[in-house]
Amino acid sequence: MRIAAVDGGQTGLRLRVVGPDGSTATATAGGFDYDAGDPAATVLALVKQAWDRLPADQRRPVDRIGMGLTGDHRPEEVRRIEAGVADLLGAAGTRAGRRVEVRVAHDAVTAHLGALGGAPGVVVVAGTGVVALARTGDGGGAAATARVDGWGHLLGDEGGGFAVGRHGLRAALAAYDGRGPRTALVAAATERFGPLDGLPRRLYGTGGTVADVAGFSRQVAEAARSGDPVAVGIWRDGVAALVGTTRAAVDCYLELTATSPDGAGADVAVSWAGGLMGVADLVREPWRRRVQAEIPRARVVDPVGEGLDGAVLLAVNG
Repeated sequence: MRIAAVDGGQTGLRLRVVGPDGSTATATAGGFDYDAGDPAATVLALVKQAWDRLPADQRRPVDRIGMGLTGDHRPEEVRRIEAGVADLLGAAGTRAGRRVEVRVAHDAVTAHLGALGGAPGVVVVAGTGVVALARTGDGGGAAATARVDGWGHLLGDEGGGFAVGRHGLRAALAAYDGRGPRTALVAAATERFGPLDGLPRRLYGTGGTVADVAGFSRQVAEAARSGDPVAVGIWRDGVAALVGTTRAAVDCYLELTATSPDGAGADVAVSWAGGLMGVADLVREPWRRRVQAEIPRARVVDPVGEGLDGAVLLAVNG
C-alpha cells in the first residue's frame, strides 16, 4: 500500500509519499493565502506543486491519503479537496478499479497524532500561528477533542511567529516615532524591509503579509539574544501566552476525561509541535519550565514524531 501524507501550514505545505517497503520521499510547496478567494483551489494547486517536485519514480498512484490542513474549511471545500487530491495522486489507481481513500483533518489533529503517536493528551502547535488540541482515545478510532486558539493571525494565535513578528514591528515603529523605547528592532526592520515610512505599502494588501511578518520573528530573536530589552520582553510575553493556551487545553482535557475512571487523578501528557517550538532558548525551554511549574497534572513529554507522521497515521487509522 502506498500512502501520501500532507501537512499544510500557514507558511508551507509538505507532501510525503510512503512506499509499501517503508521508503519515503518528501517535497514542499508554498503556504496558504488566507485572502485567497478559493481555498480548495489553493490547496489543490499546492499539493500539485509539491507532487511535481517529487522524484519522478515516486510520482506513482497512492492508495490512501491523509491530510492535515490549517484553517477551517467548509464541508463543500473539503469535498472538493478530497476529490481533487484523489484525482491528482491516485487517478491511475482509480482507473484500475481501486478506491483511493482521502482523509482530511485540521493540522492540529495530525500534529497531535504525530507528537503523541496517537496517544491521548494535549499538544501545543506553535508555528506561524498557535493552536492547542486536547484529544482522548488511542488514535485508532473515535476520540473526543477540544481545540484552544487557532483563530488565525487577526483574531488569535497569540505567542506564534506572526504575533512575535507583529509585536516586533510595532515596537520598531513606536521607537521610530518616539512613542516607545529605543530598540535594535528599528535597524533590524529597516534592514529587512527598507525605510520604515514605506512599511505599510510593503506589507498591506499583499499575499505574503503573514509570511513576511512572521519571518521578522527571526530578527526579534537575534535582538533578544543580543540583550535588547524590548525584544526580550516580546518573547517573554509570547511564552506567557503559550502557557495560558496550554493551561486552557489541559483544563479541556480534564473536562473531557472527567467521567473516565482512567482519567481520574492521572497526569496529562503535554507535548509540542511547530517550527517556533524549535527555538529552544526563547520558546520551548521557558515554556516547558513554566508548564511543569504552573500547571498541575501536566507532564511535558518530548514529541515522538511530527505533523507528517500524524498525517500518515490519519491515512492508516482514520
